[in-house]
Amino acid sequence: MVTPARYTVGDTEVICITDGGTSFPEDVFPSLTVTQRQERLDRAGLTEIKTAFNCYVLRSGSGRVTLVDTGCGAAFGDDAGALPAQLFALNITPADVTRIIFTHLHSDHCGGAMQDDTLLFPNAEILLHQAEASYWSGKDAPGGRLLERASNIITVEDDAELDDGIRVWALPGHTPGHMGLRLGDLALIGDIVHSEALQLTEPTTATIYDADADLATQSRLNALQTVVDEKLVWSGSHMLGPDKFARLQSNSKPFQRVNL
Repeated sequence: MVTPARYTVGDTEVICITDGGTSFPEDVFPSLTVTQRQERLDRAGLTEIKTAFNCYVLRSGSGRVTLVDTGCGAAFGDDAGALPAQLFALNITPADVTRIIFTHLHSDHCGGAMQDDTLLFPNAEILLHQAEASYWSGKDAPGGRLLERASNIITVEDDAELDDGIRVWALPGHTPGHMGLRLGDLALIGDIVHSEALQLTEPTTATIYDADADLATQSRLNALQTVVDEKLVWSGSHMLGPDKFARLQSNSKPFQRVNL
């Protein structure tokens, strides 16, 4: 089992759990030519468009346990579903989790919240952006089924201040209510970047998963520039490697990751 990466902000410990990983098909980034895609992968030392499925445990000084996303569950077969074992290794039981904050409700972010029709975190309130709840409500998809079965749902708006020093960072486009979180100097940016190799060097590169590619691109540009300008530490839901918390710098490339 991979040792999870950790970052501390004030009295809150943030632990990044990798639920699994896979390789994206080539058509996920439709604007890239074969040559462009291969050149960027070569520079990153990759032969495929690899990705990870990251989620986060936030343990506050009071002992409260919050999850940010829940990984894939059974949605990706053997490629994911490691969250329960990772939580067990941290001595966290499903009953210990009192809140789940969803960046959005794609299956690789909410699939781990349920098994069949059963909620796996029985004591957790569900928190997400109002636009996200409206978008998925009634849909026959993991997000829609989760909203149908969960009773303790709290919706938030842009820039909402949560407890434990957490602030909502609205980053729409990937989905209507896609959001990141700000906690001190840490930014959890969700799905702003699916592939650092393909998108940090040219951040206008969108994916087929974006509901509104133009808006998602603008959110990505704004978010990455904010991380640079405010000297934030960032972590993304698809960030590769054992180092899950990093900084960004701008130089001859638009953006470059700098590990802590």
